[in-house]
Amino acid sequence: MTKEKNTDYKFDLWKLIFLGAYFAILTTERVISLVKCCMSDFKSFSYLDYYMMMLTIFAIFGSYIYAVMHITDAVKHREKQRGIFAELGIAAGILLLGGMVHTDGSIPVMQFISYGMILISMAIHTVQNVKKSKGADKKWLSFSYIVAYSMAIPVVYHTQIELANLFIPIECVVSAGMVAMFTIMLVRFYNGNGESSFSLPPFLIALLGDLAVLLLRWKEEINVFVLIFLCVMTALWCVGNVMRIKRKNKQ
Repeated sequence: MTKEKNTDYKFDLWKLIFLGAYFAILTTERVISLVKCCMSDFKSFSYLDYYMMMLTIFAIFGSYIYAVMHITDAVKHREKQRGIFAELGIAAGILLLGGMVHTDGSIPVMQFISYGMILISMAIHTVQNVKKSKGADKKWLSFSYIVAYSMAIPVVYHTQIELANLFIPIECVVSAGMVAMFTIMLVRFYNGNGESSFSLPPFLIALLGDLAVLLLRWKEEINVFVLIFLCVMTALWCVGNVMRIKRKNKQ
């Protein structure tokens, strides 16, 4: 094994370890929450409670079924069109759907730790690609943008606002939609050289979706966390596109 291959093997191993930790911690937290939900009085549940429970169950089973089917098939037939980390990225996105709903018994600390694991894996991938090729500024900017994007995804909560019947469906769609966009970016991130294209559609979905969620619930509670990362994400997207245009003009 050459020195370069040995280095790549070590990077890949650590990426796999932290991705595995993400799955283990978030799955454990989600199962604990589901158990508490099942021990509660179902008569007191609203349609949102049932939605969050069903989505969490789907996310857990869906992520592992997807991972087993696609990764096993890729290894068996040696056909890795997307690569093992891209496939794990899709599975991670499916599991994240269940992590973005505040079910009864949710443990925020465990959720944040699990998200931290996947971000560390992404950081390792960035370091790996910086060592392989130039463009450290674009790669770290891309990493920061995708992280900010993931942090700007709103968690689905109960609300007591007058427009709750309008707000809750919007909140659910925005949350799930941004998870889907983040998953696509994550797959391209792992399957490529760690750079983002800073494309417009995912950005607009996040911007408009977050603004709708924030403004509708503004009087009840200002989601400062989402607001901050929405601003950070917007700034990074602008910088990324300015950098892309400058590079294009130089060519």
